[in-house]
Amino acid sequence: MRASGTVLTLLLAACGASAAEQSDSYFPIWGDEARARGYSIPLPYGVNLSYMNIRQDIMVDSITFSGLKLGNHPIPSDMFAIDAGHTREKSKTENLRLDMWVFPFLNVYGLVGHTRGASVSQVSVDSDPSQFRGLDRVIAGAVHQLYQSGKLQNIDFTLDFKGTTWGTGFTLAGGYGNWFGLVDTNYTRTDFDILDGSISAVTVSPRVGYRFSFQGIDGPSHLSLWVGSMYQDVQQEFKGDLADLHMPPELQPLIAAVNKDGEGKFDVKQKLTSPWNMLIGAQYEVTKNFNVLTEFGFNERNSFFVSGEYRF
Repeated sequence: MRASGTVLTLLLAACGASAAEQSDSYFPIWGDEARARGYSIPLPYGVNLSYMNIRQDIMVDSITFSGLKLGNHPIPSDMFAIDAGHTREKSKTENLRLDMWVFPFLNVYGLVGHTRGASVSQVSVDSDPSQFRGLDRVIAGAVHQLYQSGKLQNIDFTLDFKGTTWGTGFTLAGGYGNWFGLVDTNYTRTDFDILDGSISAVTVSPRVGYRFSFQGIDGPSHLSLWVGSMYQDVQQEFKGDLADLHMPPELQPLIAAVNKDGEGKFDVKQKLTSPWNMLIGAQYEVTKNFNVLTEFGFNERNSFFVSGEYRF
């Protein structure tokens, strides 16, 4: 998941020659000097609306339940051995981003948005009676029998989430002729409604591409194409109340019996199967003030991104 879910607005500092022009804005610093040298740089401020859809494989490290009771008898948190197999996560994020060129080669930004999604895991629930005594052994034996019968094997366990995402980042950009390169780095944090806490992500995205110049509907225009990759370091720990989860039918009788007081908790720790994926994208400068961008991710993570931006 990511959560994440932020991608660049293409920042083409020092990517193409144009006639020198003066700007009334203080930013970017050294902007007039860059224009005097024949470089074309974007307008200093931007407002961006974007949508991103991500689908990716997840590796679940652990799923644990705690705070469970059978009547007044507390159940050990390590009684249930929950094994998670293949896990697929999908998420959608809408963001509002404000950015500013500090230097012709450095853009900084902040963002806020909304994320929603779900992860689906195939889980199996077992227990080892030999590890417990008394009533705990009886409960563990019953769970083990259900596992052996196949009733607690390969169960689809869905974890739905939604919440508010915020973050900040910066982009370093440069180029030679019509070729350009940039590296976008950002940190995002998402507070989900079913979680006790948050999920954080660090994303680094290097890209290299080529900018085509032509006459557009409102003067000179540009079309930029690029390839790149995205690295995500995502810290995912979903924690919350079992009562807030939509349990699969196979687990509902078991959970209902041991969580009658609603005090049961869950803790899911997981990470991305692969932090890297490949990117291809394009940006079209409709006018000097407005551009649209789209980008596709593939390989270990499938993603689709589209945005519209107004610069001034």
